[in-house]
Amino acid sequence: MILDNSAPTPDLTRKINKIVGKPFSFLARYKMGGIGSHRMYIKAYSQGFEKFLVRNSNSLYGNIELRPDGIIIHISQRNHRFSWVLPYYQLSVFQSEGFTLHGQGEFVRFHTDAYFDKNKVFFERMFIARERVLENY
Repeated sequence: MILDNSAPTPDLTRKINKIVGKPFSFLARYKMGGIGSHRMYIKAYSQGFEKFLVRNSNSLYGNIELRPDGIIIHISQRNHRFSWVLPYYQLSVFQSEGFTLHGQGEFVRFHTDAYFDKNKVFFERMFIARERVLENY
């Protein structure tokens, strides 16, 4: 589900929480070592994002937020913030021309540069969380 999250509403927050769970508490965030990635440069994205994003933008960055049952990929462009809500059971990860997250028939490909290298510990955390959820699924 791709959402315009520029002005979040209570209804939108409920939808997100229903799909990927409520945000972690402060103590849980601290114990995990953080739940958000550093920003990463977006190299490519699927057609589902085209109605939200301006294709001519030179700098398109995104970051990932961990939730108990999935992730939220936040993409900021100009004054808008778009969120792709993706449960772990629909998440597939590939590394070829870049680091690509697939799910729900869509994808986002991040460039593997210095920003990507800063996030290696975060990705390990994400894979561990995904494994825990999928074991119980």
